[in-house]
Amino acid sequence: MKKYFYTDGVEKHGPFSFEELKQQRITRETKVWYYGLEHWTKLADLDELKAITNSLPPPLKNTKEIAEKQGEIANEMNIKISPSKNRKKLIRGGFIAFVSVLALCIIFFFVQKQNQYNLYQEIKSSSYEADVDFDFYVEKFYRDIAVYGIFPKKPTTSIIKFAKFDHITDATHIHGISCAINDDDKIEIYINPSTWNSFKKPLRYYLIYHELAHDVLNLDDLANSSENEGKLMFPAIASYEAKTMDEFIESSHALFEEVAAKWKN
Repeated sequence: MKKYFYTDGVEKHGPFSFEELKQQRITRETKVWYYGLEHWTKLADLDELKAITNSLPPPLKNTKEIAEKQGEIANEMNIKISPSKNRKKLIRGGFIAFVSVLALCIIFFFVQKQNQYNLYQEIKSSSYEADVDFDFYVEKFYRDIAVYGIFPKKPTTSIIKFAKFDHITDATHIHGISCAINDDDKIEIYINPSTWNSFKKPLRYYLIYHELAHDVLNLDDLANSSENEGKLMFPAIASYEAKTMDEFIESSHALFEEVAAKWKN
């Protein structure tokens, strides 16, 4: 039976069955996660939970929103009565609004970066040497891309370890993470040990090649859409449970052909 988690922005709660989740104090904006989902996702964006979404009453407009709307109407009326008088105020007000929005965007950017850095530090501090020969996968990856004429700079530092994702808030859904994209001198990858132990051979290859493609070839994730399902850089690779080694080989070689074509150009 599928189990669901949700977060209130501070802590995560669960696991819950579908019926148990319906009884929780959640809204359409509540972030939900279950095994196989790559990221925490708003309840309203999950089709399989539409039954819960549709049972929730629509949000009420708060008094602040009503006041803002009344202010907008009053401003429009004032503009229509005496546009010349208010033109300078509009220009000054528009500039202030633009600066305010810009400042908020900058603050949001730095807060997001700080949160990412804090998460990275938590993952890194929880990491430990694995009893897995990850060098075997790295060497095979380099041999495979060399067949297609791809010869990236080999990094001076290579770190591939297990990390205790299951003990870190907002990281329980992460199967693996690469931390050295666009840094040609380093490979730095952390793998969730519980994920690795539960994955079969093809899915392990998908996972490690996906992260190596980030760090070695500097590739980004593809959009999480049905048209990208099956490709190596598809972000929700946990859904590849039924994939075979032949399908992995086909997927990885298709990616290397694309990269090789760009290298030649």
